[in-house]
Amino acid sequence: MKKLITFFVSILICLSVTLGAQEYKSITGKVQDATTRKALNFASVQLLSTHISNVTNSEGIFVLKFNSTTKADTLLITYLGYKSQRIPLSALEKNELVVRMEPSISNLKPITIRPQDASTILKMALARVDRNYITKPVQLTTFYREMIKKGNSYVSINEAVLDINKASYIGYRADQIGIYKARGNYDVNRIDTLMVKFQGGPNSAMDIDILKSPFLGVDIPMLDDVYDFKFATPVTIDDKYFYVVEFNQNAKQTEPFFRGKIYIESELLAIARVEFSMNVEDNPSASAYFVKRKPPTLKMDVIYANYIVNYKQNKGLWFFDYSRTELKFHAKWDKKWFRSNYIISSEIALTDLSETERKIEMENRIKPRDIISNRVADFTNDNFWEGYNIIEPDQSIENVISRIIKQLRKRD
Repeated sequence: MKKLITFFVSILICLSVTLGAQEYKSITGKVQDATTRKALNFASVQLLSTHISNVTNSEGIFVLKFNSTTKADTLLITYLGYKSQRIPLSALEKNELVVRMEPSISNLKPITIRPQDASTILKMALARVDRNYITKPVQLTTFYREMIKKGNSYVSINEAVLDINKASYIGYRADQIGIYKARGNYDVNRIDTLMVKFQGGPNSAMDIDILKSPFLGVDIPMLDDVYDFKFATPVTIDDKYFYVVEFNQNAKQTEPFFRGKIYIESELLAIARVEFSMNVEDNPSASAYFVKRKPPTLKMDVIYANYIVNYKQNKGLWFFDYSRTELKFHAKWDKKWFRSNYIISSEIALTDLSETERKIEMENRIKPRDIISNRVADFTNDNFWEGYNIIEPDQSIENVISRIIKQLRKRD
């Protein structure tokens, strides 16, 4: 569980992409707090009566793209602690909108107040995984993206549409992941002697589904030996009441574990969201959990390691919906004064769900040791990407890729 993301230094492989078009509709919007106008990042945006969904980026911006033949009439926007909004598509004069959300007021009257402490509530939720989550495989279609940022510039962006045979939450079968379409690039003009690449990619993104892995890095009977738990202020979302359990490793632990918040729906005791970070700060040995291989004269210090996993309810069951990882490193060579800062991030979002399992051919499968940037070229399709949902980064990914393409063409 701790080795959620690994990467290593490798030789450069340059890839080029071209963008095409297909029939689609697009809705662009920004989600804000109604009073402060603060952007609400990672808000959920869903086209009702479909499985088409997305999340907002760090600036509260989203793009929702869907086939022009899709029959849907309402957009649903939800965010923890805020009143949900349903917007009729017929009310959208333009495809751009600003959604201002009002904080929800908790109403405790219809809620069963449970006297147990935070640790007990969490264990009760974990004991109900077989009731609240899938017990047979389902088919997920997801959008995946990984980015490497050096300083203020992106040096690598890779995106893929993935087919995932999502295994049951009971039993030991692993998720099976395959690439359907992909695109990406590596900007050689923004690097010096260090080539940083992901290893594991989508597999690491799915490993953050911590209801399938040892929870918070330990087996459930050992939770109280490793962590301290306490209740935080509860929140509501979509008229549902959520317990919020805060956790951190206790003082007896010498190696880094995690800290964060767990959101538990009060009636079903379903875990709906976990926001957590690894306790890597001021820990010189922490980089060993992430760095696969490096030159002996290079020092890599991990500055932070942040994670999010979100689940969404559908027809009475909760499904994996979204995960995000963001790691920051300092890289410094021996006998050099200056260091480089790297931010490595990945995110995966559910865009479609089916109970019919799709066979994933062996040549399309992604193994834990694979580097997805090495395989992008085999799955690039000129006419695919224009109409597919993307999670907008802080700077439009279209602008970033377009700039890299131009640089590569000039070089050639």
